[in-house]
Amino acid sequence: MSLVSALAAAGALTGAASPASADTSAVRVEYTCTTSAGPGAQMTVWVVGGLPNDGAGSNSAPGNQYFYIDVDLDMRELRPVLTLAEGVRLDGDSTARLGARIVGPDGTRTTEAAFTFAPKWLQTTQGTAVRAAGAFPAQVLSVPGGYDVRVDDLALTLRPKRADGTPLGTITASCTHDPAQNDLLGTVLVQGLIAERPPRPDGLTVVSSTPTSVTLTWQGYPWWNKIGGYDVYLDGDGGHTGFVTENQVTLTGLTPDTQHRAKVVTVDVQGIRSKMSKGLIFTLPRA
Repeated sequence: MSLVSALAAAGALTGAASPASADTSAVRVEYTCTTSAGPGAQMTVWVVGGLPNDGAGSNSAPGNQYFYIDVDLDMRELRPVLTLAEGVRLDGDSTARLGARIVGPDGTRTTEAAFTFAPKWLQTTQGTAVRAAGAFPAQVLSVPGGYDVRVDDLALTLRPKRADGTPLGTITASCTHDPAQNDLLGTVLVQGLIAERPPRPDGLTVVSSTPTSVTLTWQGYPWWNKIGGYDVYLDGDGGHTGFVTENQVTLTGLTPDTQHRAKVVTVDVQGIRSKMSKGLIFTLPRA
């Protein structure tokens, strides 16, 4: 039985995602799931990861320094089928968790990424894509070498609603994959180098938002040179929204009821740039 059918029996759906980081890699994983709807189910998931680009070269990070791995879920191959003719809505209170192993020269460590679903109205007769964005906790690796990021189990908690916001209950799914299939999301090269650059910003926070705008603030830190300002990015390195001299920005002209990932880079007066901040995932309100 497909996971779509299992979730449809209780009035829930899942869907797709898009990446938002510098060096993107992806792996397709076939999952076998146990659902709260009763029967077992099969599900195909693309796990799309944004690997760090903080060292010298692609997919690299300096040793003994924090780096982040963005990761999104892409379930575009699912075709929703619902018992509710008018469809259902998924909001950010639907969540997912994805386990992973980081395997390198100093052994194996485990980690887990948390996701929130982008708000989406799901029709009964369409293969609707739903975005789920997340990230693994900050990693610090000391021994130089290649570290494989391998995908493990996936857990879904879906809370569909009617158009008027009435909850339709909670549907959960616990999913595992055959260990024999490819589960390699990508490889991070940890380098034994010291990067002299400004500290990355942190504490990225939403101060206020409207259906078409958001105001963000963050904490910047001094270093040897005077700080000139900050580059702000929305939904990936290609989404540069501009340069500001203060640790706050208001982004306008956005689409209501959408999910975004913002990041910030410190730039000193000589043009030396910090590593990117940890991404902040936020959702704009409905119009």
